[in-house]
Amino acid sequence: MTRIHAGRKLIAIIAIALVLAVGASLLPENPYQRWQLLDHTIHSQARWIYERVHDDPTPIDVAFVGPSRVGAGINAPRLGEALAKRGLPSNVVNFSLPEAGRNVNLAIVEEMLKTKRPKLLVIGVIEKPSRFGHPAFKYIAPRGMIADPGYVGNINYLSDLAYLPFRQLYLFAADLLPGATGLTKQFDPKRYAGSSVDTTGDVHLPDGTIKNGSQPASAAELARGVHKLESGMHPPILPASLADVEFGDERHFIRRIAAAAKAHSVPIAFIAIPYYTGPDTIQEEPFYRQYGPVWNAGFLSPHAEWYCDYGHLTSGGAKILSDWLVTPIAAELEKRR
Repeated sequence: MTRIHAGRKLIAIIAIALVLAVGASLLPENPYQRWQLLDHTIHSQARWIYERVHDDPTPIDVAFVGPSRVGAGINAPRLGEALAKRGLPSNVVNFSLPEAGRNVNLAIVEEMLKTKRPKLLVIGVIEKPSRFGHPAFKYIAPRGMIADPGYVGNINYLSDLAYLPFRQLYLFAADLLPGATGLTKQFDPKRYAGSSVDTTGDVHLPDGTIKNGSQPASAAELARGVHKLESGMHPPILPASLADVEFGDERHFIRRIAAAAKAHSVPIAFIAIPYYTGPDTIQEEPFYRQYGPVWNAGFLSPHAEWYCDYGHLTSGGAKILSDWLVTPIAAELEKRR
């Protein structure tokens, strides 16, 4: 009998905890404050992304999303200036965030499409996609997207879901007492970075360090970085028929990005940026080509002088890549004039 009563108490405690967690997850929030949760981290650009989408009336003509290779590799203001000289739509933004994981790109794209209609969306891809979601996803994604990511096999699902009640409690408190949390409720034009931000230059690495993006790395540093990256790479483990399971984050969210873009008549393309000495082949290229052209910048990989570390271009390398992209992007924009 004692064990039965103890079991009932445990079940009651778990039930109460679940009810409280669900209740906390449903608390109202200020979405702007949600996109400030990553201030003072390597993902601090999230605040600017939200402000650019909701508080800046300037149109967005070309938008980039993707990992840090895109942030370090695409000079949005320079690209915009080149397009303007051709008389083409020239408001270019780079909405990339450091680290891999495609789910956060969907959160950014869906937020952007609430107010803006780009003439082209460019998605950054690499030689092998990540098997995991993005660490910033649980901070900025809408609660519904966290509760139901939409596919089976999401390895980060439980950890993302477990964080949700705490996030919503914090945001609820921030909405009531913004001064106590440091999360502001109103857009401040004085601190706004502008309509197009150059994300090239210094590279923010996952360990919190900042890599000087103006100088090429030494040969020894590049060799160490490439060795570490390649030693951690693993070919597909499951049969090709199960690629949607093994690479669920990549494939599911690319499909959702493509569907959201199509619903708003926004064409998409892909830019593949290699690591130093990396291959010019892309594992998922046939999958990407279902949705748009793939521009492969494989010409970059032999040039040590263009890399500030094994995976990120210097600011000079970014200028070269950005200039190279003018022609294919201009051709896409010309189709829709």
